[in-house]
Amino acid sequence: MRALPLFAWLTAAAGFLLVIAGGLVTSTGSGLAVPDWPLSYGTLFPPMVGGIFYEHGHRMIAATVGLLTLALTLWVIFSEKRRWVRRLAIAAFGLVVLQGLLGGLTVLWQLPPQVSIAHACLGQVFFSTLVVLATVLSPAWQRTPIAHPSDQAPDLCRLSFLAASAAFAQLALGAAMRHTGWFPALLAAHLGGAAAVLALAGKTAGSVLKRYRSMPLLRRPARLLMWLLLVQILLGVFTFLSGRSVLLATAHVAAGALLLASCSVLSVSLYYFLADPVHPIDLTRRPLKIYLELTKPRLTFLAIVTALGGFLLGGAGQPVNAWKLLALLLGTAGIGAGAGTLNQYIEREADGRMERTRGRPLPSGRISPDSALAFGVACSVMGLVLLALGANLLAAGLAAATLVSYLFIYTPLKSRTTLCTLVGAVPGALPPLIGWAAARGELGLHAWPLFFILFLWQLPHFLAIAWTWREDYARAGFRMLPVLDPEGGSTGRQIVLYCLALIPVSLLPAAMGSFGWLYFLIALASGLGFLLCGLATARTRSAPSARRLFFASILYLPVLLTTMTLDRMIS
Repeated sequence: MRALPLFAWLTAAAGFLLVIAGGLVTSTGSGLAVPDWPLSYGTLFPPMVGGIFYEHGHRMIAATVGLLTLALTLWVIFSEKRRWVRRLAIAAFGLVVLQGLLGGLTVLWQLPPQVSIAHACLGQVFFSTLVVLATVLSPAWQRTPIAHPSDQAPDLCRLSFLAASAAFAQLALGAAMRHTGWFPALLAAHLGGAAAVLALAGKTAGSVLKRYRSMPLLRRPARLLMWLLLVQILLGVFTFLSGRSVLLATAHVAAGALLLASCSVLSVSLYYFLADPVHPIDLTRRPLKIYLELTKPRLTFLAIVTALGGFLLGGAGQPVNAWKLLALLLGTAGIGAGAGTLNQYIEREADGRMERTRGRPLPSGRISPDSALAFGVACSVMGLVLLALGANLLAAGLAAATLVSYLFIYTPLKSRTTLCTLVGAVPGALPPLIGWAAARGELGLHAWPLFFILFLWQLPHFLAIAWTWREDYARAGFRMLPVLDPEGGSTGRQIVLYCLALIPVSLLPAAMGSFGWLYFLIALASGLGFLLCGLATARTRSAPSARRLFFASILYLPVLLTTMTLDRMIS
């Protein structure tokens, strides 16, 4: 039946026209040109002048698309044998209904940014769903036989899914910029997201063109995706240089919708055509445990806990914003997971030379580098988006600084200088500031002692690890201080120095009036105990004493954070 796929493509084309109309409404600032809904100034046909032309025209196109989608859904339900295609059609109709309701709320509530951003994002998802539906209804798609997958097929399928997810996250960032303003941190996140989409989508399309050039239904969307990436980048640059020209900004939105639709079609096609009916692709072959290992869960958990501490301390005396707190926790988890995964991706060869790390997922071969890279980028982008939209731009900017300093400054320095430990303590100390910024929207004087406490705490903590595993680090080529100081004299002195400096710094919050005597006494006692362990390590320079220092550091920080919370609750 050729009529149904033609009608599906007609509906998808109308959906694309709706995306363009929505982009024009935003680009021209016509969102409130018609202040009522569902009618326009109490009538179906108001005078089409000024902003009314864009806003009411957008509504008329939306109504037409809604009717076309309803007709398409009914047609698919009564004529299509594939259950998953029928469900896809029903999902498309549900999306257009929800999109209409969000559009109405956007007007009635006077353009609240959250609803406007959700409306924009849902419109892109709806259009992509229509394109996928029209694609799978085409006779050529149904006639093409399923191919026998290669060993790389599961990873390529996952990579395509992550590329589509990154494209959606990038469109969400773009919607946030259009509806809240071109803030520097948001612009930086958008540029970073563009790089992530270019890497993931470009890698996906390139792999498809290299391995499956003989399959037109894979080759065509991959080739289209390559061209759209180029067009979208150029449109983004020209939009910025033109001062957000209405025409260019709208074209940028429209090209973004086509890019997301192409990613979606390619991902669905890969999952469908590379599935072997006898030996289907096992999408769970990489169990959750492997991905969890990639995230360095203990360091990620530490980042979440310290960010939470910063949020609670920074927001003291204010009602807790549950949504902002949730965005902080999930965003910090995404940043921590992304940083841990990408660090392992960069150091996968060095990790394979170390006894301590050779069992990690990448050097052990339990996951491919492409999958790890895609997972790390996706987690990082997700974390930045959540913090930017759910918390604030300052928190997102600090998170971006954490990623950059950890991956592109600390990680390369590990093989070049012993100062790497000092540099690496900076991104490790930023999570409490991220939490504080999420709660207050600024970094006051009282936030900085948290940063310096965590900064100084990390130095004896990691020097203890490096002393215990110094031979391992030497095999990997890492120039940690204990590697270049085999006698341990300089390492011991630095451990004592940092433990000693930590005592007055940890007492600063009490001196500044943030906490009372309970915190002062426990912080002093904990600091002295930590110092005694450091002195023992410096004196004996033995592995057992280094391990005791390591465990003391693990105990020190939770005690300090718990005391801060209790002191604040009591006061």
